[in-house]
Amino acid sequence: MPTRSDPYTVRDPPTVEWHRSQTPIDHPDGSVTMAKLARPLLPYGYTLAFLAASGYVDGFYRATSGYVLTNYTQFNDGSCFAYVQVNAYANVMGRVQTSTYMYYSETNPGATAADHKLCKIVGGAYTNIATESIDLSNIGIGLRISCSGSTIKSMRYDLLNGIPILYVDQFTPVATISATDTSISGGQYGVRFLPADTSQQGGCDGTSAIILAAASPGPSALAILEAEVTGSGGEDDPYSPLLSKNLVETDRIDAPLFLKRERRRWEILRSKGFTDEEMRVVFGYVPQHQVDLDAATWGAFEISEKHPTAVLAVYGDNPYKAGAIRRQAEHARRKGLRVFDPPKDYGEAVALYRELAGDYPHWIAGVHNWCYQVFGHELYDWLQNVDFYYGELLEHKTHYDQMKRVPDWIIWDRLLELKAKLEQASALREERDKHLRKVEELLKKGW
Repeated sequence: MPTRSDPYTVRDPPTVEWHRSQTPIDHPDGSVTMAKLARPLLPYGYTLAFLAASGYVDGFYRATSGYVLTNYTQFNDGSCFAYVQVNAYANVMGRVQTSTYMYYSETNPGATAADHKLCKIVGGAYTNIATESIDLSNIGIGLRISCSGSTIKSMRYDLLNGIPILYVDQFTPVATISATDTSISGGQYGVRFLPADTSQQGGCDGTSAIILAAASPGPSALAILEAEVTGSGGEDDPYSPLLSKNLVETDRIDAPLFLKRERRRWEILRSKGFTDEEMRVVFGYVPQHQVDLDAATWGAFEISEKHPTAVLAVYGDNPYKAGAIRRQAEHARRKGLRVFDPPKDYGEAVALYRELAGDYPHWIAGVHNWCYQVFGHELYDWLQNVDFYYGELLEHKTHYDQMKRVPDWIIWDRLLELKAKLEQASALREERDKHLRKVEELLKKGW
């Protein structure tokens, strides 16, 4: 079991002389290798370009649409921020196990008021787990994926011209979407970027990407509703909630200038005989010519293709026509599905979780995940994060094989960090103390 008696931090790495002077000697074979020095460099606070130059990245596969670049060491909780090009289907990735197991945050310029998405790939099957109702122009933005316990978030930032990415934590995202998912418990973090020979421009690369700690707080729900799960799981037809749609042509609304330009591109291409499919093949996307007036911002709680419905927390209204949350609620009721007002306090949240959990037996995430999903308060993030480690390492061990790929010291340090945060908390004292005991048990028993 690792200890934390060493006097250095991630940003204050030890010298070679420090290693030589340890008693007992921490390098008995006399070597100081990359693997042994990985601790001070990872996981947080370094750009992928720096890690690449230092040998700490893993470009583990080349996809037909680009390259993947990730940090070398696996860890559970963390985030990756990058500048991305909206028109390049760029994405940042978290908990990457393989090319068929990961979470990723992406921009999709062809979507109708749903350009910012949070997705997962599990066993090659794609699932949308959260979506922001927004149309984005073809300019660069900041995109960040964050994994903390069973909470997966994506944050969108305004383009920070001239601002070093080392200081991104000092800026507030303009939008955050959040989902709860227990499919993947650990992995690498990084970006997908496009090769130079692509017809699309930019993407993202290691010079504009940085590995950071997990981000908090999250958004708070404005409504909670059930939705049917549809889709085939393919990249072009992912599993998704079946929500109400109201597609209208952009020339029928007061569209922003970039949407007017996109429509003009579409009209010119159509006049030259291009079909939408041909536009997608040649240009990589279909210029947007419609918007969805019913699109709302939502995040799913443990969505699964194995269950006919999913529970969604709805976070935001439609950017073009107010009332989308109400319209989605009416759509759910017409299908015989349930709609709830968001809980007012912890007691109401617990009661609603227990009511729903009986109808969703596949849920692994617990009540504090639920509280964080609907309230977004940081305390619930800490509680659910402790539950995550306790469940995966001592209790149900659903993803124990994934957890064991993460170096012990990373889990150890995260548990000590959560312990320190909880010790400073003043609310929900009974739950706080119970979770502190869980941390102590984990530290004592090991894994």
